[in-house]
Amino acid sequence: MRAYATTDGLAVVDLVVAAGMFSREEAGFLPDELLPGDGGGTCLVEEAEDGQGLASVLFYRPEEAADRAYDLTMIAVRPDLQGDGRGAALMRHAEEDLRRRGQRLLVVRTSGTAQYDRTRAFYRSLGYAEHARIPDYWTDGDDLVLFTKRL
Repeated sequence: MRAYATTDGLAVVDLVVAAGMFSREEAGFLPDELLPGDGGGTCLVEEAEDGQGLASVLFYRPEEAADRAYDLTMIAVRPDLQGDGRGAALMRHAEEDLRRRGQRLLVVRTSGTAQYDRTRAFYRSLGYAEHARIPDYWTDGDDLVLFTKRL
């Protein structure tokens, strides 16, 4: 894994579109959002071994106005590489990095739709606890599901 570079923007968009996280139109904001800036966020990418773009992306940043809490803003693994432990390894990397830096909490926001059943099961399998569900948050019929894990 390596730090995100501005030249990775289109590859990240391709990855999240392939993973079904966003449509190409919705993902247009991502390249600017992932730039390190002054927000203290960490964005890492992993190039695919087959040379076909990126294998994964991981982005987490501090929660504003919260004591040592971080938001898992995005994690994505190329669909044909999912299920091999790569996502769990990315999460462990984020957790270990944040522990070393003295952080105390990692917050994950995801969708409550059936399309994200596997995603929610993934977070639960890693010890994340569901703490809130806000109906119709993302859009009508799509709840926000909030998970947290103490670091």
